[in-house]
Amino acid sequence: MSYRIPWQARIGDTRPMPTSASLRHPRVGTCVLALVLLFCVAAAAVQALRPEYDWWQAPLSFYLAGPNSAWLRAAYYGLGLGSVLLAFGLWTTLAPAARLVLVPVLLVAGGIALAVTATWPGASPGHPVTDAGAVIHGLSAISAFLFVGVAMLLQSATLHRDPHWRALASPLLALAALAFAGLWLHALWKDLPRGGSQKAVIALYLAWLGLAGWHLRRAPALTSRT
Repeated sequence: MSYRIPWQARIGDTRPMPTSASLRHPRVGTCVLALVLLFCVAAAAVQALRPEYDWWQAPLSFYLAGPNSAWLRAAYYGLGLGSVLLAFGLWTTLAPAARLVLVPVLLVAGGIALAVTATWPGASPGHPVTDAGAVIHGLSAISAFLFVGVAMLLQSATLHRDPHWRALASPLLALAALAFAGLWLHALWKDLPRGGSQKAVIALYLAWLGLAGWHLRRAPALTSRT
């Protein structure tokens, strides 16, 4: 009886043997996409279960305290993990010319900031917080938006240097630019509905992260291109 060892190299076979990192990236992309989708489901569900708030006026942070808030906090933690996983996936699969050291740093920092945002919810009707808690929430929330937004812009601007990502580079750059512009519009134009404008910006961020995770699932291993 004969048997074959998985990935056993034959004599004369010059193809590179897959590494553990190259074998993991489809799973990383799937995890990122799943965590983005779970965040969308949790956010929609919690808002539907909290009719005391007008979703058009109430920012998403209002739902981090009170009934069913644990689901949204868990979704924030999951999205933070997704940002960290995306940093790992992009760095280990992108062609060297498309890499920027600052991108994974910003994505990891943004993921941590998301977790801090969920751990210290801001004030909402019926759920006051301490001054320190309000400061921590506010700083971590804007940090998450800025860190991830800048990472999206920087990475999108270099994706055309990787053959696998080249076709998606322009759509991702447009999404990143819209998301970042929307963030500043939400911050500076105070007459906009605070809930609606914030959630529109979050939707653009999620679209970028989800699309990047989806494409990462099909990214060829870097070793197979060398």
